[in-house]
Amino acid sequence: MRIKSLVLAATAALALAACGGTDAGGAPKGEPIAKVAAPAGKAWVDVISKTEAGGYKMGNPDAKLQLIEYGAITCPGCAQFSVQSTEELNELVNTGVVAMEFRPYLVHGVQDIPGFLLAACSGAEAFFPLTEQLYADQQTWLSKISTVTEADQQAMQKMTPAEISTLLGTKMGLIDFVKSRGISEDQAKSCLSDKAAIDALIAATEKGTQDDGVTGTPFFLLNGAKLDASSWNQVKGKLVEAGAR
Repeated sequence: MRIKSLVLAATAALALAACGGTDAGGAPKGEPIAKVAAPAGKAWVDVISKTEAGGYKMGNPDAKLQLIEYGAITCPGCAQFSVQSTEELNELVNTGVVAMEFRPYLVHGVQDIPGFLLAACSGAEAFFPLTEQLYADQQTWLSKISTVTEADQQAMQKMTPAEISTLLGTKMGLIDFVKSRGISEDQAKSCLSDKAAIDALIAATEKGTQDDGVTGTPFFLLNGAKLDASSWNQVKGKLVEAGAR
């Protein structure tokens, strides 16, 4: 079965990709770009949509600067970027000049699936806040992966992807994590067992590798050009060079 084999192979295959770092690349350069007003009664950071690429976009859909991050929920470099960037990046998004799209990427294979499923569990509008909170507390819940026993790993060989996702989500304490943030246990388990969502995560990861050359996370594109950047200071510098203020 294709999906099951991909999920079970993901830890071995995708974990070979480095968590952090990108190749040299360019970005557009220009004069300061004029700000764009948000819709009445809203800030641009409140304008969230699901994208065709399987990601989530925050900000002005027609922003002159389109920033894309491929990130893994278990990636320490991605967590560091999130913690360091959130406040300033939100300010840039609110100018209407920058739009930020986050595309989930299973760099550590099956381990990344539960967190992404739960981040999306309450819909597009809650995706960024939940992802930021998961990154902020990453060390705590990720350390619990050690509670997965050898017997669990053996049992996973015969499980469906949905069963594996639910087992890992439970072991890592992610169900309790989202329960304290307004998602019921039944809703969390339903999201963890969503086969279509799991298939979409795998497909998005494959597409990122094939179409954009993603080899590790965090991985950034600005207006389609790969950035030589892995930290917020580096990405911010590229945005400023391109006209963000």
